[in-house]
Amino acid sequence: MGKEFWISFVVVFVVYAILAFVVHGLILSSWYMQQTDIWFTAEEARGMYWHFIAELVFAFLFTMIYSKGYEANKGGAGQGFRYGLLMGLIIYLPMQLTYLAVMKVPGKFLAIQGILELAIVVICGAVLGALYKPEPKPGM
Repeated sequence: MGKEFWISFVVVFVVYAILAFVVHGLILSSWYMQQTDIWFTAEEARGMYWHFIAELVFAFLFTMIYSKGYEANKGGAGQGFRYGLLMGLIIYLPMQLTYLAVMKVPGKFLAIQGILELAIVVICGAVLGALYKPEPKPGM
């Protein structure tokens, strides 16, 4: 894991954290506030550090998987966009369908939430693709 990996990881983490805050902390927050029966109270909450750890784990694994499948001649941001789209679909489509099955949450909200989550991952993928361009290995 070279310098490009670590820089990409940090940037993906920052982009993901900012976009997640915009989506969940701003765009969807009023809906979340209306659904008090599905969330911990402030006293019950386990701490935002778990959320921070989850974002770090996502950014690291997202960057790691991309770096292992990186194709040098496939174009940066476009390759990252495709990667983000596929990763977003594999993560959020099954998750939203599961939520639909087990939570008392309107399907329309889950669709909106899923689309916004997908957009976050697609943007992270495009950013990652634009950034991650490792030096060719000797003999290649």
